[in-house]
Amino acid sequence: MINLIKTFPDQLKEALELTNQINVTGFSKGQIQHIAISGMGGSGIGTHLVKSILEDYCHIPITLIQGYNLPLWVNENTLFIACSYSGNTEETLTVLELAKKQTNYLFSITTGGRLKEISDKNTIPQYNFSGKDECPRAGLAFPSVAVLMLSEKLGLCPEIKVEEELTNSINLLKEHQNNIQIEAESFAKNIHGFYTLLYADQKFYPAVLRFQQQLAENSKQLSHAHVFPELNHNEIVGWKFPEEHIKRSKAILLRSDFDHAQNQKRMDISKTIISSKAEIMELKGKGNSFTQQLYYFIHLIDWISFYLAKENQVDPFPVENIDFLKSKLAE
Repeated sequence: MINLIKTFPDQLKEALELTNQINVTGFSKGQIQHIAISGMGGSGIGTHLVKSILEDYCHIPITLIQGYNLPLWVNENTLFIACSYSGNTEETLTVLELAKKQTNYLFSITTGGRLKEISDKNTIPQYNFSGKDECPRAGLAFPSVAVLMLSEKLGLCPEIKVEEELTNSINLLKEHQNNIQIEAESFAKNIHGFYTLLYADQKFYPAVLRFQQQLAENSKQLSHAHVFPELNHNEIVGWKFPEEHIKRSKAILLRSDFDHAQNQKRMDISKTIISSKAEIMELKGKGNSFTQQLYYFIHLIDWISFYLAKENQVDPFPVENIDFLKSKLAE
């Protein structure tokens, strides 16, 4: 796991180099009116990044599908992207079979498995990567970069220079790698033994979601994620009971130069409410753009989850409960 996290910038670079295999010659670019992306778990978090990065630049809606059902609005003008690290994710395969009947604009992202077999058989354009580490959550670089570059090649979000943003993000992570590890190790020690509530601006929802997922899978620890401004309309009131639980909790704010101005005010006010109940810790994003800071947070969070696993004295790599669940479903 330490090697997988450390090489994340290199994975982003490799993912970008692999996008030369993306062929969009069969797409009628002007006809695409909606993007629907199916992905679960480690594949799904990459699609969350894509949506958050592109939604301010894309003139058509982007919807994430994380389940077995295909929305009724998916039609012949929808670009449907099936994303599965293993190629055998049953939810994604189920929705793909439904989408095949509704649109000819299909694209798949996978290391192999049934998804590649179906794509080969039906001549579905693909983006393939090795997946040699067999760890979907450590492979988010590939689906995120693949969808971002697919959108650029299709000209769906012309106001953002995707390749430039990715290159700058890679350089940023390499430059700050050592400092990120130092901060992450210290941060993990400070939250060890506490329940964490993870908060961020709505735009950075992929980051707090990733935080929650990585604490669960790597650190084997539960946490909770929510975003501003929605949490100010409900959750902020709940910082009262149970008192014993709150005493063993810490709130973590992800703060960025790209947070909405009103959410920056909301965070400051919320701190005054929460600080009388529990300690508040902050993580500050680095980078000159939203995309750079989002990838920065992802890398920092992954390191925190690794060091917290050390504090919890657990191996971050195995996910025994997921393996057990899959084996039972297979029966």
